[in-house]
Amino acid sequence: MRDFLDDRPLKLRRDRSGDRHYWRVAALAVGLALISLLLIILDRQGIVAPARLAVREAVQPLAGWLTERRAMIESWWATPRDVAALQSRIAELEAENARLNSEVLRLEQARVENIFLRQQLAITRTYPWRILGAEVMVRAPDAARRVLTIARGVEDGVQVGMAVIGQQPGGPPALIGVVESVGPRTADVLMITDISSQLSVRVLQADGAPLGLMQGQWQRGSRLRLELIDRNVTMREGERVVTAGLSGALDLPLDLAAMPAAVPIGAIETVQQEGQRQIGAIRPFVDPDQVRYVWVILSQDE
Repeated sequence: MRDFLDDRPLKLRRDRSGDRHYWRVAALAVGLALISLLLIILDRQGIVAPARLAVREAVQPLAGWLTERRAMIESWWATPRDVAALQSRIAELEAENARLNSEVLRLEQARVENIFLRQQLAITRTYPWRILGAEVMVRAPDAARRVLTIARGVEDGVQVGMAVIGQQPGGPPALIGVVESVGPRTADVLMITDISSQLSVRVLQADGAPLGLMQGQWQRGSRLRLELIDRNVTMREGERVVTAGLSGALDLPLDLAAMPAAVPIGAIETVQQEGQRQIGAIRPFVDPDQVRYVWVILSQDE
């Protein structure tokens, strides 16, 4: 029997499960193709767009939340978690903060210097002076004398007797003092309000410019006192006072021969009679106690 079976080939029954699987795949592909075709037709007719927009709006909050969670996880993963790394990061941030603060300070200094340079340019365009800008470094700590120290000296061309001017917003450049002593890089300026300060001045009037003598009065509770040389001339309130440029010739205590003429000082505030003399109180255009930056008049064009 076994020999009989070995001699005749066996006819195996065909497996139909593979055919069924093939038809399922084909049917699924055809169905997907029909659905895709239907969606394309509906989209061209404008039917799918509203539904798609609605789905997008519904899904968008979830997508945004997932994006935020991902960013938080990435930030957490990038954050150093050991003490040494944190200390190193803090040191880096402190160094960066110091650098930024230095840069801010540099820019602020440049801005201030630019303001002073613009003022200086405006002064030289209006007046025939060659001037040198200087920062006020120190003010006299005692009340005995009104002196300030500026950051300019002999090396910058500053000499004893030179006029020092300042300017306040809305006012003209005006005399605030005279160089009293000079070092290599600094100079002491005697303020015009000090009682030891005496200058020859002129009062600008409609019919002339009478000569007078101005003296500081700060130690006596006032500012500036003016007495005219010619007692027959009448002073009036509001008249302007400028330098006469003759102080060196008046044999005053300071060597003021370098003082140029026509430097603004102030305006007459009040006038009073003292016997045969007229005494005027002058309100200075620039308060010497308020200036932080000044200019030294090095020379005057003829």
